[in-house]
Amino acid sequence: MTEVNWILEQLGSVVDDVANSYTDRNGKPVVVKRVNCDGSSVYEGSEGLDLNEPMHKRSDSLESGVYVGATLADRATGPVGTEYDHQIETVVGITLEGMTSQGDNWGHVDPDGENGVPFSMLVRQIRRTLLQSRGYPDPGTPHTSYTDLRITNDDPQSSEYRDFYRYQLDCVFRGYESLP
Repeated sequence: MTEVNWILEQLGSVVDDVANSYTDRNGKPVVVKRVNCDGSSVYEGSEGLDLNEPMHKRSDSLESGVYVGATLADRATGPVGTEYDHQIETVVGITLEGMTSQGDNWGHVDPDGENGVPFSMLVRQIRRTLLQSRGYPDPGTPHTSYTDLRITNDDPQSSEYRDFYRYQLDCVFRGYESLP
């Protein structure tokens, strides 16, 4: 498992909770799809998705659900101690995207929560879910033990779009890497 996969696995409970709590304008459960952006693979479904494409080109995909993507953004190491082990920081970038259901759009986001999930609530739920596992997260990275996880660089971008919602944040894993 990698740090990216670990993040996406943690968000499985959000996928289930949103589906059980919110419906779209047709009465169907709101869908949250997790995307490993390093491989463009979607956890909930077999299709691929590139979150780097302009949003207006992906409106068909955004009609089928709200997406949360994760990608390895950075990894930095530095020597520590006399045995030359490393301090390590691994950054996973997370992007949330959705389309509104208002104005005759067929998205899964509704500020009122009547025909979709309120986007601000979804952002808070994702942040809280990840922060629950902030102490000694274990993504299974060989020879690495993380001591904590922090969320940084919150960047709400929804105001830049008319019918779309977008939010980005970084998860920083901090710990130590044991070297031979």
